[in-house]
Amino acid sequence: MKRFIKSFSLVCIILTLLLLPSFGANKYPEPTNNFYVADYAGILSSETEELIMSTSVPLAEKTGAQIVVVTVDSLDGADIESYANGLFRQWGIGDSKKNNGLLLLIAYEDRQSRIEVGYGLEGALNDAKTGRIQDDYLIGNFQAGDYDAGVTGTYLKLAEEVYKEYNLDASDLSASNVYYTPTDNSSSSDSEMTLGKLILIVIVIIIIFLDIILNRGRLTRFIIYTAARSSRSGGGGGGFRGGGGSSGGGGSSRSW
Repeated sequence: MKRFIKSFSLVCIILTLLLLPSFGANKYPEPTNNFYVADYAGILSSETEELIMSTSVPLAEKTGAQIVVVTVDSLDGADIESYANGLFRQWGIGDSKKNNGLLLLIAYEDRQSRIEVGYGLEGALNDAKTGRIQDDYLIGNFQAGDYDAGVTGTYLKLAEEVYKEYNLDASDLSASNVYYTPTDNSSSSDSEMTLGKLILIVIVIIIIFLDIILNRGRLTRFIIYTAARSSRSGGGGGGFRGGGGSSGGGGSSRSW
């Protein structure tokens, strides 16, 4: 009887571990050939996309810093911070050594936006500053239905800050950004842990506990080893590619 209970428990653990990725993972879109702009929600004009490409490409060539704009229809129930962080890492935005990537993510139907910042740019673009940039350039334009203006203004301001970080002349970017609408509201929203995340954490803890007792932690060690190996891979596809950068989890989120 004890052997049956042990075998049954091990089967449950294996099945749960196999199902966990589909429970907690997000299906991220693949990068486009342009890499620096992926308008999956279809809200941007060709002029806005050309502006992003004409700015991001030479910036990446000079510094390795990659500024990427992605719009999606929906987050499919995921919280935008986790989604942005996962997309950032999967695409490998920024130089792999400098970790100087920057992602502007727009979830159109969810009416949410996030600026995700790589480790190497957190000094130039801290959480408070990225929040103010969205308040000043993005929110008002999005509420008015002008997505090109919101994205262009936000993007140019982010690019301006990156230019300054690398001692490049940002005067042209500053002069081009005509969408500045300053506000006095500088508060940043804090992301809260969702119920789904809490449930997932509890399940993982229970599984690890059972694995240690019944199987001496073999499955846990295997999962950790596999996850460590997979986290080292990343990058874009098509013409332009990600440099293998990693997100530091810094940034800010907004709703409109």
